[in-house]
Amino acid sequence: MRIWFNRGYSLAPISAAIMAAEPSIEVYASIGQGLPARPGPIETWVEPEGSTAAYLDWVKNQISCYGIDIFVPTRHRTLIATADLPCKVALPASPPTLALLEDKYSFAEATSVLDCHLPTQLIAGSDALERAITDYAGQVPPCIKPRNGVNGEGFWILTKDGAMRHLRNPDARRIRGDLYISALREQEHEGASHDLVLMEYLPGPEVSFDILCDDGQLLKYAARTKLSNGDQTVQSAHPLERDVASLVAMFGLSGVVNAQFRRHADGSWKILEINARPAGGSVYSESVGCGILADWARLLAGMVTPDNIGQNAVDTHIRFASSIEQVLI
Repeated sequence: MRIWFNRGYSLAPISAAIMAAEPSIEVYASIGQGLPARPGPIETWVEPEGSTAAYLDWVKNQISCYGIDIFVPTRHRTLIATADLPCKVALPASPPTLALLEDKYSFAEATSVLDCHLPTQLIAGSDALERAITDYAGQVPPCIKPRNGVNGEGFWILTKDGAMRHLRNPDARRIRGDLYISALREQEHEGASHDLVLMEYLPGPEVSFDILCDDGQLLKYAARTKLSNGDQTVQSAHPLERDVASLVAMFGLSGVVNAQFRRHADGSWKILEINARPAGGSVYSESVGCGILADWARLLAGMVTPDNIGQNAVDTHIRFASSIEQVLI
């Protein structure tokens, strides 16, 4: 059985984890031009640049030449969903749902009926932002991010700190509100700016759920709580399980996806986002026996059904160590 992942995150360790758990499955991956091909998949292909039609022709050729049985796309999902390909295509949701999940404002609106909803404002320019942040005077500072984006790109906490704070420690992602507004106005003068979303900054901690699901049914999960010292706890049972199940059902999700929650100052938990793909950290859950990725591959391959997915009890603490991969002289 051969599975192909295209342009996902952390493909190499995810591929290695699947094949280590299920040797009868071969995993292939493809990456963008100029990106490193790391050990893990059977082969890693470099994807061509060009038109979507040319890309689709290349996809069909790779599937035929390598005998791919299951294609799991992250790139060009809408294109691939409607294409006639010579293998099974596994998508985590319908194209309209995938578009909604990638839109932070639309996602917040869709989850407004849930207890874990995080109120979110749509910001369409510097004037709107200046008006909106006045509502946070004297309260917990707001945070802002692009309406669309991944991996925390463009995230900032808007504060009343000193003017140089964001330059002295950019990794803290804190910037004085008036400086952000000034930069946004400058961007608007230079050209069109993109929509932003504004919300209350939550102190945390943050919990990242690696979720295995099928057609809106939660099958199993691993909850990774990110601790202040960089460690993580991994649990196969968590108080937010009912909320996770509600989200999976609401969006009709399948495969392995990731949901991120963060704790409010009042002790409640709020949903930040759902990433319709495996998180890079899912390999940490796999390393302590959760079996999310392995059972996903078995489910795709027809080796198991949703009714007989194994449940592994896990409640552990993991710590990370740095190492040098290579020394160049």
